Amino acid sequence: MTGHLLLLLLLNFACASGLTLILYHKLLKDKTQRVLAFFRFLSFFLLGCLLVNPQIDATTYSLEKPKLIFAVDNSESINKLSNSSELNEFISYLKSDSDLNESYDLNFLNFGGNLESTVDSLSFSETSTNISKVIDYANALDEPESTFVMLTDGNQTLGEDYKFKNFNADFSSKVLVLGDTTTYRDSKIDLVNVNSYSYFKNKFPVEVFVSQNSSEDVKQKLNLIQDDKVIATKTLTIPANSSSKTEFLVTAEPVGMKVLKLILEPLADEKNQLNNEKIVSTDVIDSRSKILLISDILHPDIGFFNRILDSSKELEFEHKTTDESIDISEYDLIVFYQPQDSFQNLITEVKDKSINHFIIGGSHTSYGLLNRLDLGFQKELISSTEEYSATLNSDFSLFLVNNLNFKNYPPIKDKFGDIQLSKEYSVLLQKQLNGIDVESPLWVFKTEDEVKQSVLFGENIWRWRAKYYIENASFTKFDQSFQKIIQFLAQSKSKNTLAVDVKPVINSGENEFIKVKYYNANFESDTRYDFDMNIKNLNSEQVQISRLIKGEDVYTYDLSKLEPGEYSFTIQSDDIDLSKTGKFEILDYSSENTFENADFEGLSKLVGKENIYLFSNKSQLISSLKKDKPKSIQKSIQKTQSLINFEWLILLLALTLSLEWFFRKYKGLI
Repeated sequence: MTGHLLLLLLLNFACASGLTLILYHKLLKDKTQRVLAFFRFLSFFLLGCLLVNPQIDATTYSLEKPKLIFAVDNSESINKLSNSSELNEFISYLKSDSDLNESYDLNFLNFGGNLESTVDSLSFSETSTNISKVIDYANALDEPESTFVMLTDGNQTLGEDYKFKNFNADFSSKVLVLGDTTTYRDSKIDLVNVNSYSYFKNKFPVEVFVSQNSSEDVKQKLNLIQDDKVIATKTLTIPANSSSKTEFLVTAEPVGMKVLKLILEPLADEKNQLNNEKIVSTDVIDSRSKILLISDILHPDIGFFNRILDSSKELEFEHKTTDESIDISEYDLIVFYQPQDSFQNLITEVKDKSINHFIIGGSHTSYGLLNRLDLGFQKELISSTEEYSATLNSDFSLFLVNNLNFKNYPPIKDKFGDIQLSKEYSVLLQKQLNGIDVESPLWVFKTEDEVKQSVLFGENIWRWRAKYYIENASFTKFDQSFQKIIQFLAQSKSKNTLAVDVKPVINSGENEFIKVKYYNANFESDTRYDFDMNIKNLNSEQVQISRLIKGEDVYTYDLSKLEPGEYSFTIQSDDIDLSKTGKFEILDYSSENTFENADFEGLSKLVGKENIYLFSNKSQLISSLKKDKPKSIQKSIQKTQSLINFEWLILLLALTLSLEWFFRKYKGLI
């Protein structure tokens, strides 16, 4: 009991006594008042105790056995390098050992790619091993008296390299090595880095890391293969017990999925050759927009387009006349330069097929044809020409034009006449005649039903580029600004689309997923609808239909249970008219099966040679655990307890008040 609490109780006693004396000040002379004062004092004191609620701190002690945690490698490499049934028998023996159970609180875990509690016998079917995750788990234990024992072959295929980590020194850590520790001569491809996407006709790097464990430098050939043909070969000198890095530069063509195989020539008498081969892939995409300019006249403006677009990797430019064979569906943007009556069929086809187009008028333009084709504008038909300067419309918001000062550029020429636009057009430039705004559009843009259209009412825009060069001694920023405008016209974003993310080549058993995103009309990720995936094994012709699993903003499908083979898939929904198809291949390959021996050296560095045991000497490990058992852990639990029982105290208070009342009644005071 603390001094503070004792003081409160004394103060409660004093207050109860004082209040009682005030009410019964003649208690020394009157026997009846003495009895009533006694009951009233008890009532006041009990009421004060309820208000004070006196408490004390109580401490209890208990003894707990220290934890002994066994983490067992459940990967395929254990099944290959060890006797799995013998290992399961050993684990069963540990669980039933009376001495260990008496000394320790036993816990069993198994790990592969993740860490899980061990309940039944192990299957040794995990396709990956993450030893670094096990070390992180052990180091996070806030129980210094624990003992942690890891049973593994030391071969890791996932996560951070455990050889750069250590167990926490606060607890005891040991390793039981599973598998053959004999080191065989071996070389392997450790890692291949390649971009997921590559742009058509660009060069992309294939970075390769190889290593070998022999005691002398070796020379080995590394072949890069595509479609069963060797497309590149390098002879590498790999230092003794070390690694080497090399790189191939590959041309990204044709468009589509590009699958590459890397094969490292094996060493003489090399036992394990599975790790001498790796398959990677990259998706070759053609991000360039194809631009076609159609013109039946020769004009410097055509050279203007050629020079500007030729310097852009994203834009491919062609120039044709109406007499040539043209497949407009091949192009992202059609530029009609000063169209005449011979353009009628092409312009009509572009409208019907909803292809982006850019019309440039001038002194040779047949505006009568353009008026008849109902392109969203009407121009007054006057044969005389006029030169107009340009002023930028400050309200234009479709894109930014930062580097062009149109007001200082030379005027461009067009036929005279007023222009009437539909409401859908946005005006970038307005006409100015002899320094006076004539309130007529010069360059306009429109986007309707995902089709972009632009009209420039004037020729000789090549003079703008020449003027910019005179002022800045460079074409660069001018060309970049015009390239952005052309890119804007050439690009079309489709609404309500499906985006599918899947690796084209997958190793069997890997935790890979197809990820699907549905974008609604506002280009927002949307998961309101249900999507089904029809997936077909092209080797066995087996078909299965599964519902994609909804996430917060993505749909997923687990591929880890599929058998090796080539697959095609179709993703569709009964709710919306939208579908997506694709292909992928699952290889009959497991990195776990590429190991031929346990990594005794790496595990020795992790725990030290005094704490590492071979499976053949497992009895020594058990003896060590029984001998080195830590003392039981004494734990104290401090609780704050109330000195009073509220129910009994209230009952006692009611009793004292009742007795006082009955006594008063008996004495006739009520």
